[in-house]
This record gives sequence, C-alpha cells and structure tokens, in this order.
Amino acid sequence: MTFMPSCRDVQIELTEYTEGVLPMSRRIGIWIHLLLCKACAGFLRGMRALPGLARRALTPPEAVPEAATKVLAEVQAALKQQTP
Repeated sequence: MTFMPSCRDVQIELTEYTEGVLPMSRRIGIWIHLLLCKACAGFLRGMRALPGLARRALTPPEAVPEAATKVLAEVQAALKQQTP
C-alpha cells in the first residue's frame, strides 16, 4: 500500500482508523484521503452515526401519543360491551 490509500483501502481500515490502532503514517494517509474524498468522508460520517441511530431505534418511546391512548380506551370500552 502507498502513503495515499485508495477508497477501498480506506473503507477496509476505517474501523481501525477510528479506534486509533493504525500506525501514525497510515492514519495520516487516511486522514488526507478523507479530506480529499467526499465519498469516503460520507462513509465515515455514516459509520459514526450508526451507534446513535441504533440506540434511538431500540429505545422505547417515553410516552404514548394521545391518539393511541384514545384508541386504546375505545377498544377496551368496546370489548367490555361485548363481554356477556
């Protein structure tokens, strides 16, 4: 590999780059590549956003919306009326 890595090299080594485990010369090469390549910089932004997106997707809502509460009450009332 050369000092200036290719897009493929960057995408393969991005995890190690963000964890800081690559040699300094390799980190500098990837850093320069990320400054010059919008596609790889976007790939890095997406990779960094994943944990937060997953956390938000898995977190239950704090409160049930008013409309859902109203519908639930109507369903429960209808079920009570049908019970013999």
